[in-house]
Amino acid sequence: MTARRRILQGFLTAAAVAVLSPFINLIGYFYRKEETSVRRQKIANLKELSPGSYIYFSYPATGDSKVDNDPFRQYVLIMTRDGQLRVYSRVCVHLWCLPAYIPTRGQMICPCHGSIYREEDGVAVDGPAAYQSYPTNALPMGRIEVDENGDIWMVGIEGRIGYGREWHALKPEDLVKKV
Repeated sequence: MTARRRILQGFLTAAAVAVLSPFINLIGYFYRKEETSVRRQKIANLKELSPGSYIYFSYPATGDSKVDNDPFRQYVLIMTRDGQLRVYSRVCVHLWCLPAYIPTRGQMICPCHGSIYREEDGVAVDGPAAYQSYPTNALPMGRIEVDENGDIWMVGIEGRIGYGREWHALKPEDLVKKV
């Protein structure tokens, strides 16, 4: 190999590293490590909720505000207008914005592109997420347990955050366990 070719290869390698290095952190963002262990975390007590109320929380909570504010840890506990408990990821399956729960409408609405999710099952019924194919059109759901004191515990997740969840074979009631 000639000296000129080696110099050119070194220059091109350095240029490629310089161009790509600002984007290296995106790899970790788009390819997040899945949580493999199930953590039991208290969310609230039934006394704190009434039909049509909700609580936003992080799961699994670490106590570190920087980590706990990660959008992929954001969830909402909803007591539906008919008194059922539901937990959904707040990450829209369309483009990862954070939908807000609107109790008067019984829906979660994404502020970015207007995807609308039903409170009873977390399935998109309008907006871009509604046009996505199954199973990418439903918010992941949290598995919860309610103990004899009325404490509500999150014990796991059904689905993949930012991607969706299979919902044809699974009923939301199956995700709430009385202990």
